[in-house]
Amino acid sequence: MPSFAYELKRQLAARLRNPDSGFRKAELAGLVDAAGTRDDSGVTLRTSSAAVARSVVRLWRSEFGLEPRLAAPEPDPFGRSRYAVHVQGNRAVQAAEELRAERERTLREAGPAGAAYLRGAFQGAGSVTRPGYRRGPHLEFVHADEGFAKRVTALSRAPLKVARRRGRWVAYAKSADGVTTLLAQMGLDEAVLEYEARAVVGEAKGNANRITNFDAANASRIAAAAARQQEVLEGLDPEGLPRALREMLELRLEHPDASLAELARLGGISKSAANHRVRRLTARAG
Repeated sequence: MPSFAYELKRQLAARLRNPDSGFRKAELAGLVDAAGTRDDSGVTLRTSSAAVARSVVRLWRSEFGLEPRLAAPEPDPFGRSRYAVHVQGNRAVQAAEELRAERERTLREAGPAGAAYLRGAFQGAGSVTRPGYRRGPHLEFVHADEGFAKRVTALSRAPLKVARRRGRWVAYAKSADGVTTLLAQMGLDEAVLEYEARAVVGEAKGNANRITNFDAANASRIAAAAARQQEVLEGLDPEGLPRALREMLELRLEHPDASLAELARLGGISKSAANHRVRRLTARAG
């Protein structure tokens, strides 16, 4: 079964299928910094995620017109498949320099470009514990380069600590607030709700001798997240909202257990539009 971190990386990679996704170069810069190596022939990026490998191929094509070579997967020291995406030639070397410039611009400006860089960095060098993990929440970026750890720390809205561990640099957050703040910054809003709900249920399970029925716990997590959102949104005045937000508010209140995909279908809109409207409603309610 894929890990929680693996699934989040798959979700981030899938976002780039959307033609309206912005700041692609900043995201590719984060990916290359996190998991790439450069030499005189070009750039090679290695990842254990097939979805991330496909995303990198799309990014090189869309942003630089390069045709990457995707090597056959090989096992890593842990027996997991590892993919290598390689671009070569003078244009690839030039593209790598452009990505360095993009990274420096991102560090100066931060904002949405900074969030995009972090999305790439997490896909290449990030991990996060599953919600309700018995040792508590933990999100980290691990890299051989101290400069990379300092960059993600500078761009993160959540305070990250930097330490050296087994010859590598680690930038990490160990609080629930820190983890969910960083997940939200990367645009993983559904994961934030799931993480918070599962963390609440995980604590309840610990106080009740750690009940292990996964199905029952999963239902409780979803119910807890839906109940919190329902309570927040019920305080909004529909008359003071734009039509699109008013319609989404009515849908959410009428269907508290519906997923974003179901809300999008009921409203005749895309899932990303439904997600955007729910986020705006939640911001207004806050």
